[in-house]
Amino acid sequence: MKRLLLSLSFIICHLSFSLAQTGLKINDLFEGRIVPQEKMVETRVRGKTLAKYQLTYYRSVRCTVTEQEAERLLQMVEADGKGHFARGSDKTSKKMYGKEHSLTFKTQVRKQDDKNCFLCYQAHWRGNTSEREVTVIYMEGSVRSLEELEELLK
Repeated sequence: MKRLLLSLSFIICHLSFSLAQTGLKINDLFEGRIVPQEKMVETRVRGKTLAKYQLTYYRSVRCTVTEQEAERLLQMVEADGKGHFARGSDKTSKKMYGKEHSLTFKTQVRKQDDKNCFLCYQAHWRGNTSEREVTVIYMEGSVRSLEELEELLK
């Protein structure tokens, strides 16, 4: 009986995690349809550890992809933010440190139930290499704007 309850609670928990990004284009990445699951490092957090940031759910995926795949992922994140974010809340920054390059894009996306949702895309690469280290983060919670979230995370 304990095994059955444990199994059911695991399934319900897994379903609630996987439904968080439903309807977003970037969900294909989180579900392993763009980069195989075994090539990704995934982090999921729920609960009290996020409360001080006014968040209820955090999910990130980090993987190494080609330049073309990195561009495709960025376009997906941008498309998810298009028309769903508060005016002026999307931010892109490019940096170059010697031969190190990085690109960051942050946006607020459509609400999930009564929670505000955010996506962050970050790519790092060295010189002219075609490989990119990409991290995509999905967050949801009661925090109202991207600017407020950035302040809380500082």
